[in-house]
Amino acid sequence: MSMRGVNLGGWLLLEKWITPSLFTGLSAEDEYSFCLEDARNGYKRLREHRANFITREDFVWLAQHGVNAVRLPVGYWALDDDNPYLNCRQQLDNAFQWAGELGLDILLDLHGAPGSQNGRDHSGKTGPTKWTRSSNRKRTLEVLEQLALRYGTEPALWGISLLNEPGWKVSLWTLRRFYGKGYDVVRKHCDERVAIVISDAFRPRKWNGFMTGPRYTNVVLDMHLYQAFGRRDKTLDPAGHIAKTRNEWSGLIARSDKPVIIGEWSLGLDPKTFAGMDEKQKHAALRSYADAQIDVFNHSAASFFWTYKTEDASDWNLRHLMERDSIVDSFQTGHYAGLKTFHGSSSGP
Repeated sequence: MSMRGVNLGGWLLLEKWITPSLFTGLSAEDEYSFCLEDARNGYKRLREHRANFITREDFVWLAQHGVNAVRLPVGYWALDDDNPYLNCRQQLDNAFQWAGELGLDILLDLHGAPGSQNGRDHSGKTGPTKWTRSSNRKRTLEVLEQLALRYGTEPALWGISLLNEPGWKVSLWTLRRFYGKGYDVVRKHCDERVAIVISDAFRPRKWNGFMTGPRYTNVVLDMHLYQAFGRRDKTLDPAGHIAKTRNEWSGLIARSDKPVIIGEWSLGLDPKTFAGMDEKQKHAALRSYADAQIDVFNHSAASFFWTYKTEDASDWNLRHLMERDSIVDSFQTGHYAGLKTFHGSSSGP
């Protein structure tokens, strides 16, 4: 059965849209600039956020609601301070302890790399993509080795993701060389039960024949599938979104020569999708879209909803959706029974 997981976004790597109140009164738009401002006060805001946004009680709640895996995004500063970033080593240790106690698996995801692999806020710092510099790629490999050395024998460790969402400015040649080196670095400290996850870099058809056996074992391809941002996606009606899910997305999974995980997905759609619909029609449309995604993703090795919780009650907030009985039985039965009520769409990652 496919693993049923959720991302713990916005906890150990900040994203302003997830926790806007945390940024109140600051000019910061990403964790780098947030830390510059918060350091003046001894990182008081950041320390309080990490201690309270996700706790053991959240892991208990997830386990009680049938979630059996979490994808844990971290930055390259996770284990060691890197000015102005503050490490989150204690919180990572806690996460592995809680997951082990409660029977959850962890996919440890390097979400923010030195120099930024995509220039987006979720890499830690907005701006130019400087990860392609050899010094930054070398530093990334060192970070991966540190993570593998510290957590490689943890029973809860399901896999390590080498790099989240490298941008279009990163060539496939550069990525392939990096993935090969990253595999060797991680495998030194993690046996074959630990999956090594490579991002498709939003080029899902480019990875067949790469890193296959017998040289490479337990290599998994990570696809992030959203229909909220692309120009074409914004023109689709609900039937079009469902058709794309069942036809295009199912084909992407089926044609891969590697196990596939859906590292990120959501129920977020452009509000224009529901133009002219009354509330009852919206409910039915979004429920069908949810069902279509789950039906398709059950053919992958795992899927991880983005994200566990946000400050607003949006279609990106799994806990809200489940607590409000919007997604019925969901992880308990191994699939989503669909959306029961519609609470509106909002912007996402």
